[in-house]
Amino acid sequence: MPYVYSHQALSGEGRAAKSLRTASVDDRSRWIHIQLNTFTNWSNEQLGRLGPPITDLGTDFSDGTRLIALVEALQKRTCTGKIYRNNPSEIQMLMNVQMALDALREDGVKLVNIGSHDIVEGNMKLILGLVWCLILRYQIASRTKIPPRKLMLAWIQAVLPELKISNFRTNWNDGKALSALLDYCQPGVFVHWRQLSSRDALNNCRRALQVAQAQFAIPQVVSPEDLSSPDLDELSCMTYISYFMKRDGPGYRATLNRVNQLIPEARVADFQRTWNDGLALCHLVHSVGGRIPGWPNLRFDPTQWMKNLHSGLMAAMELGLKPMITAKEMVEPDVEHLGVMVLAAELCGLPAVERSTRTHASPSFDSEPNIEETSCHIHQQVNLDLAFADGHEVSLSDLDAVVVGPDGTRVDEQTVQLLKTLTIRGAVVSLVPPMPGPYEASVAA
Repeated sequence: MPYVYSHQALSGEGRAAKSLRTASVDDRSRWIHIQLNTFTNWSNEQLGRLGPPITDLGTDFSDGTRLIALVEALQKRTCTGKIYRNNPSEIQMLMNVQMALDALREDGVKLVNIGSHDIVEGNMKLILGLVWCLILRYQIASRTKIPPRKLMLAWIQAVLPELKISNFRTNWNDGKALSALLDYCQPGVFVHWRQLSSRDALNNCRRALQVAQAQFAIPQVVSPEDLSSPDLDELSCMTYISYFMKRDGPGYRATLNRVNQLIPEARVADFQRTWNDGLALCHLVHSVGGRIPGWPNLRFDPTQWMKNLHSGLMAAMELGLKPMITAKEMVEPDVEHLGVMVLAAELCGLPAVERSTRTHASPSFDSEPNIEETSCHIHQQVNLDLAFADGHEVSLSDLDAVVVGPDGTRVDEQTVQLLKTLTIRGAVVSLVPPMPGPYEASVAA
């Protein structure tokens, strides 16, 4: 079935993207529309105000000038060579495009089966493939042997274990996963994401995208209509979610904050060079119950870095993890951040870290204080059952609950979603820990 090209106005950033249509549009081709819209929006985001926006990927790259501008924006440097701008001939177009492709290859971008003729002639399939290569290299920044989808999915599963995310398509249609991710990045910003109805998918997606843009400046490269569509293109969803995982993105910062809450004395600054010597890894693994040989008297001179990293990774595996990054990769100064970030998120999410919600019931309930240890997971409700002494009548207004977080300071009731309910025997106090670490709940009447 032949493709017919037309233009379509997009929401979000107010940019236009070319919509790829078939002679009789059907659901099977819907994913192509979504990918084309997303990749066009992403390209315009990188270009910013450098010239007019791209409206048609099939023709706007054909003379090479817009492609050169995109490459220069991504590489933050000027391409070498003469650019033919004014009504270039076909040979001059080819030379422009080749300049951009050469700059990409010199920067380590692997371009397979695409040449300057393909872009000048508007081969849409190969142009979309080229844009995806740019997204992989400059946004997702993945150069490891592990497929980027697997790494991204592993991080999502580590930070949102309650949702059991398994893909970048249908799991995101109802807006609940994105809302939960926003609440992970900034606890309290979407505290009621569990109550969202899947029947209101479009509005859920619209609100989540708006909050992401307002709170974290994440551009709406995918529209609410596309995100909520059952035909959501996987690469489009990955492109949008990668904004959370990129260096200094909100997800990156949130995971870094959780690491520093567990090991504040280590002062971990990033997911790159800070991990080269193995100190941060060993410290984090030890904090969640891992056994590090020789801890804490480890040597951190350069000759011991590989040994330290091996010790940390082995201890992580003993805890049940399967690290996707190797010691050889972690010791490199330009280590990819995503592999390290996945491992850190998995360690922060271990039950051993999240165990130790400690409850103290007032002696006014029983003759002896009731002290118990309760295992729980972050973002999952834990119920603390309290039994009153015979004849001791208490109303909800009489119950005074104080929650102290991992940093030793009192946590606001809304942050931990504190609930108090009377029962026949006494009361139940419920809370939802927003991050790993020990919580102490003291209840009195």
